[in-house]
Order: sequence, then structure tokens, then C-alpha cells
Amino acid sequence: MAEWSDESGVDVTHQEVADDTEMLELISANPEEFDFTNPVPAAFAQHRLLYDEELFTEIDYGEIPNYDNIKDSWQEAPFLQGHDYGTFYYNNSQGIAYNTEHAEPTSWEDVKDPDHEGSLTLHDNAIARFANTCAQLDIDPGEAANDDALLDEVYNEMEELHQNVFTYWAAGDEWMRLLREEQAHVVEGWGGRTETLEEDGNPVSYVIPEEGCLTYATAFAVVEESDMKEEVYDLLNFLYERENAASLSLGHNYPVQLEDPPEEITNRYDYVEDPDDVVWFDWEQILPIQDELEQRFNQVKSQ
Repeated sequence: MAEWSDESGVDVTHQEVADDTEMLELISANPEEFDFTNPVPAAFAQHRLLYDEELFTEIDYGEIPNYDNIKDSWQEAPFLQGHDYGTFYYNNSQGIAYNTEHAEPTSWEDVKDPDHEGSLTLHDNAIARFANTCAQLDIDPGEAANDDALLDEVYNEMEELHQNVFTYWAAGDEWMRLLREEQAHVVEGWGGRTETLEEDGNPVSYVIPEEGCLTYATAFAVVEESDMKEEVYDLLNFLYERENAASLSLGHNYPVQLEDPPEEITNRYDYVEDPDDVVWFDWEQILPIQDELEQRFNQVKSQ
């Protein structure tokens, strides 16, 4: 963005918030102060379900010709279907990071091995745990959300895995520290951050489990009230140039899904060919039962 600013003469300033819920609330309260943002999938569902006003404008894709560099399948990733409020940017998965001197898991079932008791840490997030346990059992999260028997099956499995957990992590830097200090040998973590640990010389690796795992994705959205849409489109077009997208992928270690991607993208731990290779939520089914998922997850952790 700094490079684009040098070329365009337009400064890009930013504000950070804790999560997408806070981001939506901030834009809703101050729509004239923001021009664009980078929502994750849940935000688009929240936008549709919780806000009467349209915070984002419908994207004029003709203003971003370089967006054609993104694979068609990822332009139509599940969280972008049914609306035109976002452009796909990159994806990351929540699979298994591990110490190569103590473990070599390839599946969620491997993580249940008694050898990992006391060295496993999982994400302290009810929805992430729900998604990955659904993946482990080959259950569609949307179906489980609407079927009490399936939901019970998911939480029974979650309880079994809990037996090996010595702590649940809340922030990404926390699980990185646990893995780096060898307090944890197996982690429910993210590929890009594992690459960072590996680059620092730690004996770590990462795998997307054979059953699959939850994916996160980031999109760009343009704020409806922005009076700088032309400049935002120019910036987005700059970011989607092949060379710039590949450079960004190297910088944050997550794959921008380009057509005919170069090795610096396909070598990312999180790279998968197709959106169907990972687990997505229908957030409009999940958000209404979020409180129930959190209550049941808390019951699992209290055992």
C-alpha cells in the first residue's frame, strides 16, 4: 500500500480492531470515516443479518480488471456467493502445527493418541472447535447446527479430544510461544504462523489433516459511504497485479489464489487447489446458535 501511495500520491491510513464484529460496529457508527476494509466470512453474514443499512457497496468488478488473476473457483468461494460485496484476497487454514522431533500427525485422529496427552493445545474458540470436530467426523457443520443428534456426536468427540489438552490458546502468538518453548508438541494452529516459526529455525511443520479443517479467508469490501471509491478500486487493482499479489503472499505467508500460481504461493502450507478442499461455514446457520455452541464448549473445557 505504501508503494501504491508513492505512485498515486494518496495516503492510506488504517485503524485496527479486535474482530469483525467491532469493525462492523465502527463502520456503522462512523460510515463517512472509512473507505474500505478486509472482512472475514462471518462479517458478510453479520452484515446481512444484523444491519438494516448497507455498510458495503456492491463491487463494480469492471473497475478491478486484475481481479481476473484470481482463480474463478476462489472468486466464487462459498462466503462470497449470493452477494457482490467483496473480492477474495487470501485464505488460511486451521490445521495441525507440530514439533517434528515429537510428533508427525496427518489426521485429527492422530491427535487423540495417548502419547500426546499433556502436550496438545487447541484453540479456545467454540466455533473453530466445532468446525474442526465436524471435519474430523465428516459432518457438515450446517447439518449439525440443525440436528440435535449430530450436535451431540460432535460434542462427544470434542470431549474425547479434550483428554489430551493441557491448555487452550486464545491468541496466535500464544500457541507460537508454546510450540517454540516445546511446552506443546501438537497445536491446532495456522500454516502461515508455522512457517514463521520454521523460518526462525524451530523444528516445526504443519499439515492440513486428511479429514480437512476449517479455513479462514479474507476479502476486501468497499464502504458504501466512501467518497473515494475510485481511489480504492485503483488500489485494489494494484494489489491484484500478479507480481504484487505474489509478493504479498511471501510477506504474510498465506496464499493469494492466483491462476497458474507461482511456487512461492503453492509452497505455502495453507495452499489448496480448490475451496472444496477445506471446510466452510454457512454463517447464516451458525450465528443463530453461536451462544449454544459457546455454552457447550465451556462444558467440555470444564471437565
